[in-house]
This record gives sequence, structure tokens and C-alpha cells, in this order.
Amino acid sequence: MSNKLNILIIGGSSFVAKNFIRLQHLNYNIKTVSRANIHFENELVIADFFNIESEHLKNVDIVINCAAIVHQQGKIDEKVYFKINKDLPLKIAEKAKNAGVKTFIQLSTIAVYGKQTHISLKTLETPTTPYGKSKLAADQDLLKLKSNDFNVVILRPPMIYGGDNPPGNMMKLIRLISKNLPLPFKGIKNKRDFIHIDNLIGFIDAAIQINQSEIYLISDNTPINIEELYIAITQSLSIKNKAYQLPSFFLNFMKMIIPNIYDKLFGNLTLDITDTLTQLNFKPQPLFLKGIDEMVESLKKEN
Repeated sequence: MSNKLNILIIGGSSFVAKNFIRLQHLNYNIKTVSRANIHFENELVIADFFNIESEHLKNVDIVINCAAIVHQQGKIDEKVYFKINKDLPLKIAEKAKNAGVKTFIQLSTIAVYGKQTHISLKTLETPTTPYGKSKLAADQDLLKLKSNDFNVVILRPPMIYGGDNPPGNMMKLIRLISKNLPLPFKGIKNKRDFIHIDNLIGFIDAAIQINQSEIYLISDNTPINIEELYIAITQSLSIKNKAYQLPSFFLNFMKMIIPNIYDKLFGNLTLDITDTLTQLNFKPQPLFLKGIDEMVESLKKEN
């Protein structure tokens, strides 16, 4: 008889789910519910996650929810964000609780804090996008379900990088830099926190071991500036460093006319994860250069 915990992942075809399976398949009995076949031996392919039934949750110890709609290029009704990001996890968590599942782990986001530049657990949650608003609503409703017999764990990571073609703007930046164009990143000493996918999985595993209802801020705990990021990418691509420095007045002008792009490239975004490190007793590994190399390799596969 196996003593391994039984884990059910909602959104098995997601980037996080695939990497959890890659790193933890020997440590847990893992099953997935997916809308697309990932050819995993223990998967249920279902067209609509709202149709997950109690029988699918039978003998499950932990549910990990990776299903979500993130920032989309096209226009999506805010109601869709709330349906998938808030209503869906709440419905699954209610079914899980009734089925005797011990723990529900929700993959949330720092987008719940809006346009803050430094985030701690004391930071006021002020989301500005449908994505952030819907994820915060989910966190709040899920925490209302916690009890002595049902733990709710909320993980809030920054941008995820590393692995094979992660979603998000990091791969877009690598594709841009690969064109070997001059870019205005020289001398930029901002600080931004990221998280390598392996560290994210490590935090999930640590949260499973501790098994307490809690909100956790997670990151690599090593802020990077855009100049360091640019240099690491050019070196991994084996191309010439063509970074140049913009005058400060031009940066200030950019901040006024295209604030969103300015913030993503030149702004600060750091997380205080001191409480998380203490509570989970997990130390993220220094995987920045490894992560850049992994993404560059995935770019080469595209070409």
C-alpha cells in the first residue's frame, strides 16, 4: 500500500502542471484533469472543468488548481475572467471539501496588488486588471472555505521563467533581443523579482509538506535589473551586446506616454518573502542563468 499523497491537478496541460509532474512524479501519486491531452498516464480529458464531479475527487488528498485565464491580447469580457478565475476554483474547492479532500492549493498572482513596486503580505491588495481582480476575488472566497479539516493554500508568484517556453513577457524579450538590435538597457539598475519554474514547484512541494492554510508570497528572492537580464540573454544567445543608455529626460518622457511598457522594462517590482521562507523552510535555488539558457534553447527549437 503506497503512503504517497494523492494529488489531483486541475489544468494538467498548463506550464506549471507539466513541470510539477516532471519534478514530483516520483514523490506523489499524481492525476490531472485537462482540456487537452498531454499523454500523461493518469489524466482525465474533459471539455469543461465545471463538469468535474465528486467521483473525480474520490481518494484525493490535495487539489492543485492551475486553471486560469491570464492577460490576453484580445478583448475578453471581464465576466469571463471572473467565471474561470473565480467561479471555477470556488466550485471545485467546494466539491473537494465535500469529497473529503484535505488541501486546496490555488496558484494566484502578484497582480492582486496592482501597480505596487514593493510587495509584502501587509501590502494593500489593489488590482487594476480583470485578471488581478478576478484572482483576488478567488483568493478571498477560497479562504472562506478553510476549516480544521480543509486547508486552503494561496501562492502568489511574480513572472515565471525557465523551463521550456514559459508563458509571459520573458520569452517575448528573448525573441526581441535575439534580433540583435540596439536596445536602451545600458545603465538601468531597477530591481525586479522573478521566479524560476523549478523554484515555484519547490515552494508548492514545501507548502504541501507544511499543509497549513496560508497566503504565501514566493520568488527567487534575488532581484534582477534589466541590464543584467539583457547581458545574460545576449551571452546565452552568443550575440554582441548592443545596449545603449538613454538620457534620463527621455526615460521620464517614456514613463509619461507609455507607462505600462516603461514599468515592465524599467520599473521596480520586489517581493518581501521573509515570512514565506521561515514558514515553509524552503530556500530557492540560484537558477537565473540556468533559466535563461533553458529559454534560449526553447527559442532555438522554434527556429
